[in-house]
Amino acid sequence: MLGVPRSTYYAHRASRPARTVRERAEEVLVGEIRVLHAGSRGAYGAPRIDAALRRAGRAVNSKKIERLMRKHRIVGITRRRRRGLTRQAKRAVFAADLIGRDFTAPGPGCGSSAT
Repeated sequence: MLGVPRSTYYAHRASRPARTVRERAEEVLVGEIRVLHAGSRGAYGAPRIDAALRRAGRAVNSKKIERLMRKHRIVGITRRRRRGLTRQAKRAVFAADLIGRDFTAPGPGCGSSAT
C-alpha cells in the first residue's frame, strides 16, 4: 500500500518505545539546558553549557547539546565586540632609517648588486 517493505514497518513499530524514552530524556536535558542558560542571563552558548553539565556530573555529547539548543532556539549572546588589534594609528610616527639603505634597482627584474 505505501510501498514500504513489511519488515521496515515492523522495525519502525518495534522502535517506538525506545524512541519515546530517548525523546523524554532529551526533554529533561533541554530543561537542564534552559536552567543553565537562564542562570547565565542568556550568555552561555553550547560550549559553556557543555562544561557546566560536565561539572554537574552529566556527561553529554557536545554535538547533541548544540543540536538541541539549535532546535529549541536557545542562543548565547556575545557581550563584547571583537576588535582588530593591528590597526594603524592615526598619527603614526615611522621609524627613521638610521643605516641609510638604498633599495632602488637600476631596472625591473634586476637583483641587488651587493653580492
